[in-house]
Amino acid sequence: MKAAGLISDNINSFLDEQGKCSVMLTGGRSAARLYKAWSDLPAFQQMTGVSFYFGDERCVPPDHAESNYGMAMQILFPNGVPTGCAVFRMEAEATDQEAAALRYADLLPDSIDVILLGVGEDGHIASLFPNNASLQERKLRVIPITGPKPPFKRLTITPQVIAKERSVFMLATRSARAAML
Repeated sequence: MKAAGLISDNINSFLDEQGKCSVMLTGGRSAARLYKAWSDLPAFQQMTGVSFYFGDERCVPPDHAESNYGMAMQILFPNGVPTGCAVFRMEAEATDQEAAALRYADLLPDSIDVILLGVGEDGHIASLFPNNASLQERKLRVIPITGPKPPFKRLTITPQVIAKERSVFMLATRSARAAML
C-alpha cells in the first residue's frame, strides 16, 4: 500500500526536523490494511521518538473487537511498540466518559504532526458525524459523543484538534467513501 510509505516518509521528515513526531491514529477497516502494510516496512520497527495518539475510540474495553486501540496493537504493533516510541490510549470504557475525555485532552500536544483520518461511508471522520452538534465544539479538544451506529458511545477529538494538524492523511479506500470525500 503506497500510503504506508508516504506516511512513513512524512513521519521521518518530522523526526529529521525536530527529533520527535506525534501521530494520531484512526480506526476502521481501511486503517487495518494501512497498519499491516506500515508495520511490514523495514523502517517501522527502527523508528524512535514517535508518540501515537487516537482520534477516537468506541466506549469498549481495549481488548474488544471494536476497539481502535486493540486493532492498532494487534495489527500495527504485533511485535510491540518500537523502542523509544509511546502509545497513548483513550480510556473510553471508563464509567465517567466526560472525565476520560478531559484526561485524554490533557495528554494531547498542542498540535499533532501527522493525523490519519478515515472517512466513513456516511462521511464521518474520527467520530465526528455529519450534522452532529459536536462539529460546533470550540472549547473542548476531546468529547464524549453518541454516534448513529453501534457501538454508539464514543470519545472523539473535536474539529479544533484537526484544525491544528501539521500534516493530514485522509483514508478513503472504497468507492463509496472516496465519493463521499
